[in-house]
Amino acid sequence: MRNKFRVAGISAAAVFLLAAGEAPNGDIAFLNDIPTAPAEAFHVPTVEMVDESHEFAEPNLGLVMPEAGTLTQLVSEVRNSGEPEMSAELKCLASAVYFESKGEPLDGQLAVAQVIMNRVESGRFGAGVCGVVKAPKQFSFVRGGTIPTATNMAQWATAKAIALIALSDSWHEIVPDATHFHATRVSPGWKLRRVATVGQHVFYR
Repeated sequence: MRNKFRVAGISAAAVFLLAAGEAPNGDIAFLNDIPTAPAEAFHVPTVEMVDESHEFAEPNLGLVMPEAGTLTQLVSEVRNSGEPEMSAELKCLASAVYFESKGEPLDGQLAVAQVIMNRVESGRFGAGVCGVVKAPKQFSFVRGGTIPTATNMAQWATAKAIALIALSDSWHEIVPDATHFHATRVSPGWKLRRVATVGQHVFYR
């Protein structure tokens, strides 16, 4: 390596001297006395042409929710946007909203959905949405790990919209960080911090 750099340096100097007219008699025969390093093989990378006319699939950016100024408007927009793909998580969350709060105002229904999502995030109540909803002795509508079928299609459509909003975190928390709730008609005596009452439910964390 050192010899190669030496040859290159001397060659460059000789060319410079010739150009300046300072090399003796223009004779550079002395370069023949310098051992020449073998030429190194080099690889020319193959350039692959791209067909710009080819259409590439757009990346999946996830659920895109419509913009809305009120929760009522957002629920309406989601309901009118078409039938969503019914994943297991969506079905479990929508079922909890439906059976626990279908008669509640929209913010009360969303509060129930957000409690379940807070439980999922905590990891202390079960693995995933369905694990939380089907956890033993947590939601009375679940019998033997089985979720019944909704019968009121209008309320079911609203429950699905609420569940989508909660899953995508598309609205602010109604009862921040709440992980428990119960109906106002009962008093379980929980030693938890009471957050708020929304509709016919009391929420705690």
